[in-house]
Amino acid sequence: MKKKLLGILLSAVMVVSLAACGEQSTPEEGGQEVNVPVKEIGDKILEELEWGSMIPLDDETLLQFYELDASLLEEYDANMPMMNVTTQEYSVFKVKDVKDVETVEAAIVKRAEAVQKSFEQYLPDQYENAKNYYTETNGKYLVFVIHENVEKAEEIFKGYFK
Repeated sequence: MKKKLLGILLSAVMVVSLAACGEQSTPEEGGQEVNVPVKEIGDKILEELEWGSMIPLDDETLLQFYELDASLLEEYDANMPMMNVTTQEYSVFKVKDVKDVETVEAAIVKRAEAVQKSFEQYLPDQYENAKNYYTETNGKYLVFVIHENVEKAEEIFKGYFK
């Protein structure tokens, strides 16, 4: 009798644990938040896609080009082309507080529009490239990529949040 009861109890525990593994929850629902360094995501994007010479942005140049105050960010990896002959650039941001996601999203849109405007009458192929940028938000993380292969950038970014 005891063995039968123990077997039923163990089976029930296994069923409950398997059911729990099948559901994904967000941090807002009490799930575990992804915590990956933005530099790791940025380095993977840099490694997997072909880029020209890039320069990293510091707090001052982030404010200049994105109109974004770095004090809102826990960390960031923002990069733009060294010379103004290509639109390719990528940035990964992690905000300190989720309430600032909208501010960063607005800054990304402004940056995308500024890049488009600077190439509108300059290099038509780069202007078209700039119009097809990729941006996405997941929790406290945001990504912005201008590249011919934004699909690969999307795959990389989403891969960190499975």
